[in-house]
Amino acid sequence: MEIKQISESYNPIFKRREFCFSIENFGQATPKLFEVRESLAERYKLGVDFIYVLELKTETGTNLTYGKAEIYDSSETAKKVEPDYIQTRNSSMRRKKKETKT
Repeated sequence: MEIKQISESYNPIFKRREFCFSIENFGQATPKLFEVRESLAERYKLGVDFIYVLELKTETGTNLTYGKAEIYDSSETAKKVEPDYIQTRNSSMRRKKKETKT
C-alpha cells in the first residue's frame, strides 16, 4: 500500500502531527482502517498506539481513497486526547471481533 502525503502540520498544543494522505487502490477495495494504521506506523517507525486514523473516504467512481490521521509524540497523550469512539474504531480488538464473526 502506497500512502502519498497531501499535507502535514504539527499541533504543539496536542503534541501531534496532523496528516492528510491519499491511497491509490486500483482494482482493490477501500483499504481497511487498521491496515492503513499499520502502514503509517511502519512508515514513521512508530507503534500503532501512536497513530489514529480519523477518516478514510473513497469518492464514488474513483480509485483514490483520501484520509486523515493524527500521529502523536506519545501513546499516553494519544489516549488522553482521542475520543473513546476513535480509539475503539482504531483498535485491533475490534478487527479481531469482525474476523471471528465471518
